[in-house]
Amino acid sequence: MPFAAVNGLQLYFERAGSGERLLFISGTGGDLRVKPNVFDGGLARNFQLLAYDQRGLGRSGKPELDYAMADYADDAAALMAALGWGQALVVGVSFGGMVAQELALRHPSRVRRLVLACTSPGGAGGASFPFHEIEHL
Repeated sequence: MPFAAVNGLQLYFERAGSGERLLFISGTGGDLRVKPNVFDGGLARNFQLLAYDQRGLGRSGKPELDYAMADYADDAAALMAALGWGQALVVGVSFGGMVAQELALRHPSRVRRLVLACTSPGGAGGASFPFHEIEHL
């Protein structure tokens, strides 16, 4: 199984396809063991696709400390560096979209183009829907 040592943890990743490099950052709970996943769609047929389990998810390591959005973004940048990717197209979905925005802010030279899907800017007043408020439903 492919793992990369980044920022003091092991990140599990998968790659497929050929063509322009595309980094896919999944949403909350994203786990590449769950099928179907991003590799079962058109992206892997049209791009050199890289996706990974973010820290604390799937087969990636879970640090025993608090972490922030900057840490998730730094993980993505470090994974790209570990694999020799200077820059790539970046797609971020849901929570992954928040990570992708932080990646673009912290590591702009790594992001050639950015696609944000079903996401928000996060933070106070801009976070995803507060599902805990409808838990009773």
